[in-house]
Amino acid sequence: MPYLRQFDQFHPFTGTVPLVPFFALRDIAERARRLLHGASTEQIIQLAESIEWMIDSGLNRADNDALNQGDPPIDRGTHSDAKWLSDFISSYDVQPPTGAAFPHRHHAFAVLALWQVVDALLSIQPDLDVIGHHVKDVPESASVERQLMYAGKYVVDAMEAICVAERLFEQHNSKRLAQVLLSNCDDELKAAVKTRISQKAKAAAAKKHQPNHAARRRAIELYASKNYSSVEAAAKTIAAQVFMAPRTVAKWIYDERKGRTPSLTAMPA
Repeated sequence: MPYLRQFDQFHPFTGTVPLVPFFALRDIAERARRLLHGASTEQIIQLAESIEWMIDSGLNRADNDALNQGDPPIDRGTHSDAKWLSDFISSYDVQPPTGAAFPHRHHAFAVLALWQVVDALLSIQPDLDVIGHHVKDVPESASVERQLMYAGKYVVDAMEAICVAERLFEQHNSKRLAQVLLSNCDDELKAAVKTRISQKAKAAAAKKHQPNHAARRRAIELYASKNYSSVEAAAKTIAAQVFMAPRTVAKWIYDERKGRTPSLTAMPA
């Protein structure tokens, strides 16, 4: 969902995120808040508005290019907002003023993840509104199942955004550390330090995503243990057992069937 003053409905630092029905939602919010520590609410809102402008401006340019080439129009829903922001953010100067610590690019993706947490909450509670209008993606008459489906989409999008934010944060820290350590080193030592920093960053990222790997392994095991009428039916049943969105479980199953993911034994425990 575009940024429609979601942070008027939900305070970015003190807003409560329930554990039900998506336990991952609170974890995403806490991870985003850690990256945004030290920023003010006003700075976060300003960055959210800038992100929306970047995505909208980028899509307008891409749509015009597609029109000139005779291609179909570009639709925002074709990809996640994290994907669009990744494509377009390099065209803009996202860095703090001299002497300031906010915002860097990882802050932008953390803010995006946090507003998508709010989108998920609004989908679960469609009686809430944003600037006087009901959330357009979720009709007031939507069944609980459809509300959860819409919310699940935002949970997946928020997870993608926070993972990008954390990857950029690791790169940012590694670059800063390298600048400090390597200022007076010879080339051989520089290469060794860079390699070590990269290894530690990868190890930290792997540890951070262990819960998702465990949920995926369990989901695939449950799918293999029983004959389901369809992947969607399996995902709906298994999702409640691994505490993930049905859409996420369905993607895991499809990827596993097509050999797009590592084997269960190859994944870290």
